[in-house]
Amino acid sequence: MSSHPHTFSRYCMHCGERLSSATPENDTKRRLVCIGCGFVHYINPRPVAGTLPVRADGQILLTRRDIEPRRGMWVFPGGFMDVGETAEEAAIRETREEAHLEVANLSLLGVYTRIEPGVVVIVYAADALGEAEVGDETSEIGWFHPDAIPWHELAFDSTTAALEDLVARLQHRDR
Repeated sequence: MSSHPHTFSRYCMHCGERLSSATPENDTKRRLVCIGCGFVHYINPRPVAGTLPVRADGQILLTRRDIEPRRGMWVFPGGFMDVGETAEEAAIRETREEAHLEVANLSLLGVYTRIEPGVVVIVYAADALGEAEVGDETSEIGWFHPDAIPWHELAFDSTTAALEDLVARLQHRDR
């Protein structure tokens, strides 16, 4: 079996036979392959979508995580996409759930890959509409001017990269 973080199944989803680690014909990587029917079970990254809401005064919303991993650290509102929704819809939904905030005018900020946990993070800059409140997965809401971002308290490398890109965009816009 592979050591991939999402290797959780030992049985084929098609026929129920045991899976084995093998390199399929015409492939270059070891995959989970059914020993019964030969179906190749690809383990792919999971998409995450989020927003970096910005108020008219230029302050950026961050939420303090109240769940693991990285509980107590700052992050932008975001989470896993659901089947049947677009990345934009997922980002808006996650912002509502985690910060009770409506956003508008989403603009793709960047796509960030977190290899170890196997996620691709799609981040949008967005206009904040109204005030935010603590959600189910957050313990605190913070509005930060770009020069007051708590860089050493950010949850993930994707949080840092997205904030760096947003700050650069805001500085370029203000010139």
